[in-house]
Amino acid sequence: MHDDRSRTPEHAVGPPGVPGAPESAIAPAPLPAGHLSAGQPSAGQPSAGHFSVGHLDRIVHSADGTPLAVSEAGSGPTLLVVGGAFDHHGTPTVDRLVRALRDRYRVVTYDRRGRGASGDTAPWSIEREIEDMAAVVTSVPGPVDALGTCVGAGLVLRGLAAGVPLRRAVLWEPPYRATVDPHADDVLLADVLDEHVAAGHRGQAVRAFLAQVLGLPMGQVTAARLRPRLWRALLADAHVLSRDVRVLGGLAVPQRVAEAVGVPVLVAAGDAGVEWMRAAAAALAEAVPGSRSLVVPGQGHVPDPVVLGHLVDRFTGVDAPSVDPGDTDAH
Repeated sequence: MHDDRSRTPEHAVGPPGVPGAPESAIAPAPLPAGHLSAGQPSAGQPSAGHFSVGHLDRIVHSADGTPLAVSEAGSGPTLLVVGGAFDHHGTPTVDRLVRALRDRYRVVTYDRRGRGASGDTAPWSIEREIEDMAAVVTSVPGPVDALGTCVGAGLVLRGLAAGVPLRRAVLWEPPYRATVDPHADDVLLADVLDEHVAAGHRGQAVRAFLAQVLGLPMGQVTAARLRPRLWRALLADAHVLSRDVRVLGGLAVPQRVAEAVGVPVLVAAGDAGVEWMRAAAAALAEAVPGSRSLVVPGQGHVPDPVVLGHLVDRFTGVDAPSVDPGDTDAH
């Protein structure tokens, strides 16, 4: 593992609000009537690894038949973006990140099963989540790079280990809290979240996830509840939060999974958030063979999308838009 630090502009701070969650309850937009089905190419699609799609919403079916809502935007090499627990089509965090990347990447996002406009087929399993990712990746021109943030970083990690055809990946602040904080180790948390939802206590499930998985202080959790539109958006995803705890291996770095990764990986964190997030990122980088670790000054758990985009550019070698000298130089 190599250690590095990235210089960023002074104004580059993450947006306020709940880490990994939408800042407002913007509902997922329904797929238009003319969406493309899986495998149907867009018009005028060029070859040789550089693709332009404008904006496209379509359906891809996973191996078990579950319909997955996929969105594409932009022009350039293909980049799969997998967000946090509350991130899916139409949420502000995803939309801002797509806008920051689409001028130089073909950005592919999808609603994970049980979220947004995607379907949900029982029983759920990590293996099915990996099959979903593989279905999305193989439905677009390769090679495909990936960017995973928060829980999405943990899912991308599992996809890499299972052989999903991704060329390389940037993983931002995977919340493997139990690896670096013994007080956070709760092997029963996923079951507890399921029990809350089954009892109709979706709010309790959301509060427990925000506090125990993302480490949000209770004052901020309470503040989120006082914003009705935001709170409704969080409650809408309460039933899938236990799945994310399981994807994250009970909040501990899955050593065997990490050791099975065989492609280049950059694990990054900001220095403006909680210390355990940086420690967790470093622990994951230690576990993934040949990976790099990076700390980005001025960034929190929800980073400035422009800064995150420049980080991806550096790792993939894609030419970034003009920026102030030194914005992304390592030292």
